[in-house]
Amino acid sequence: MNALDLDIHPCSFLTRAAGLERPIGFESLPIELDHLIADEIGADAITLSALTLVSRKLYDAFNQELFRSVNRAEALVTLASSQNERYPLQNSHPATFVKHLNIWVPHKSYDPPSNRKEVKLLRIVERYLPLALRNISVYGQKAALRSLMIDLFIGTTSFAKLVGNIDEEKQAFAALREVSLRCCFLVSDFRQSLARLRMALGPSLQSIELLRPLEGEADPRLFSKILGQIGERCGNLTRLCIELPDQPQQTFRNLQTVFTSSTFCFPSLRVFSFTDVRFSRPEDISQVVDITSFLRRHPGIEELEYQCLYEISLVGILPKLTRFCGFSSEAVDVCGSYEGMRPLETIVISLNRGDELQRTELVAALRKVPTVRRLIVQDTWDHHFYVHGLNSLNIRSIVEACPNLTHLQCTFDVNATEKLQQNLCVIGSLSTLQHLKLDTVKSFDKCIQDAYGFMTFQAEDMLSFVESSGQELMLAIGHAFGRHQAFQTALVVIFGWFGPLIGTIHSPPIELRFAISNEHDGFYIEDQNDNKEWDFGTFTRRAPGCDCVRYLATEREIGDIIFHSPSRVKYSGSLQLHGNLDNRGLQA
Repeated sequence: MNALDLDIHPCSFLTRAAGLERPIGFESLPIELDHLIADEIGADAITLSALTLVSRKLYDAFNQELFRSVNRAEALVTLASSQNERYPLQNSHPATFVKHLNIWVPHKSYDPPSNRKEVKLLRIVERYLPLALRNISVYGQKAALRSLMIDLFIGTTSFAKLVGNIDEEKQAFAALREVSLRCCFLVSDFRQSLARLRMALGPSLQSIELLRPLEGEADPRLFSKILGQIGERCGNLTRLCIELPDQPQQTFRNLQTVFTSSTFCFPSLRVFSFTDVRFSRPEDISQVVDITSFLRRHPGIEELEYQCLYEISLVGILPKLTRFCGFSSEAVDVCGSYEGMRPLETIVISLNRGDELQRTELVAALRKVPTVRRLIVQDTWDHHFYVHGLNSLNIRSIVEACPNLTHLQCTFDVNATEKLQQNLCVIGSLSTLQHLKLDTVKSFDKCIQDAYGFMTFQAEDMLSFVESSGQELMLAIGHAFGRHQAFQTALVVIFGWFGPLIGTIHSPPIELRFAISNEHDGFYIEDQNDNKEWDFGTFTRRAPGCDCVRYLATEREIGDIIFHSPSRVKYSGSLQLHGNLDNRGLQA
C-alpha cells in the first residue's frame, strides 16, 4: 500500500496500513488534521460547537475556529464574559480568536412574536457589544480584527454607546479592512461617536458601507462630517457604499460640498454604490445630491449602483464599467452610449410600474450591448402591496435582445404567470442560460369569511395550494429545460394572494420559494435557496436569507406559518411541505 487509508468517525478513526487495523481516539489526531477538519466544516457552528465538547484538546483546536467569524448576536454574551466568569475554563478567552464581527438585527415586522425576538436581540447587542469589543482589544492580538458590521434596523442606541470605551493604544481596529454600519449617530453624543469611528478609519480600510440610519435620528450635517473623515483617512478604499439619511425636510448642502470637493477622492476605487430616494416631487429637486463630478474623478470604477430618483447622465464617463445597478433611465444611458467603450457584463435594472415606453427604450438599448451575461429586471414596487412585472411581450423582447445570458432574473406579471409554460419555453431558448430566478403571482381563492369579518383559510387548503404550485412549477421547468445543456439552477418565488389579485397593506401575500437544481437524472427541489450565483444582484452585505416558504404577517395575524421543504424532492414525485398549520384556520 502506497498511502494511508483514513476513515474518520465522530469519536474514533482506524488507520489501515500493511493490512493492520489500529484504533486511535479521535482526540489523538495530530493538530494539523484538526485544522483540515475545521476547514471542511467551514461555517457550520453547530458541528464546531459539538466538537469542542469531545475533549479539552478538541476544545482548544475547534474553539478558535468557532469564534473566528462571529455572525450571531447571541455569541456576544460569551465574548463579553470576563475570565473569572469563565471558570473553571482556563484556556484562551474566545475574544482572542475573533477576526470578523458581523452583528445584524433584522427589520421590525408586524408579527408580535417576531417583534419580541428582534427586541431581545437588540437588548443583547446594546448590553454586550461594548464589552465584547473591549475583550477583543484586550485579549486579541494587536490589530487582529479584519471586518466589523453593525447592522441594526431597530433601536436608537448611538454608535458611541455600541462601541463603548476601547483603549485606543490597543489598536483593535488598526488593521480593519471592511466596515459596514447601520446605526445611529445622535447629535447628543456625536463627538464621541466620531472619535470612535476615527479609530476604525485608516489606510488599511478597503471597503466601507454607510447604510441609511434610522428615521428621525440622522442629521445631514453630521453625515457630511463622517464622509469628510473617510475622505481624509481612507485613501486606499476600493469599495464605497452610501445610503443617505431619509430626511427630506433638511438641506443637504454640506453633503453636496463633500461630493463636489476634489479632495474627496479614492484613486483605487472600483465599486461605488449611492442610494438616495428621499425626493419624488419636482419641487424637491433643489435638495438632491449630484454626484456627477465625483464619478468623473473616478474613471477606474468598474461596478456602479445608482439608486436615486434624480436622473444623471452617464454618457462618456466610467469607461471600465462592467456592472451597473439602477433605474431604467440611467440603464438606457449606460447601454445606449455603449458603442464598445465599456465591457458591460452585468446589469440590474429597476423599472417604473407600467411604463411601456420606458421598457421599449430599455430593450432597444440592451440590443447595443452584446457583452451582457447577467441581467436582473426588477419592479420598483414592493410585491407585499402591489402586483406588477413583465408581460409576455417584454419577456420575449428581452430574450431576443440578450441572447448570450448566463443569468436571468425577472418578475412575471399576472398574465405572464398564467402563461408560465409558454414564457419558460421562450426563456429556455437562451442556449447559454445557467441560472434563472423568477417572481410569479398566483391567486389563492379558498378563503372564507369568519364571524368577525376576517378572511380565514383551512390548513389542508393551504398545504394543497403549496403542493399544487410546486408540482406545476416543476413540470413547467422540466418541460422547458429538460434538454437544455447549460441550465443548472432556478429559484422561483410564488406570491399567492388571498382572493382577487389586488395587493393592499391589509392583504399581504403568501410567499413560496422553490430552489430547483438540474442534475443528470432530473430536476430537484433543494432545501436551501441562498444561491451564491445571485450575489452580484446586491452591492451591500446582508445576513443569510429567508426560509424556503414563508407567510408574511399582518398586524392581526396570530403567528408565522413557516414551511420547510425536505432536502430533496424530484419533480416527477409528490412535493410534501411541512409546517405548523392546524385545522383551526388562521387569519389572513
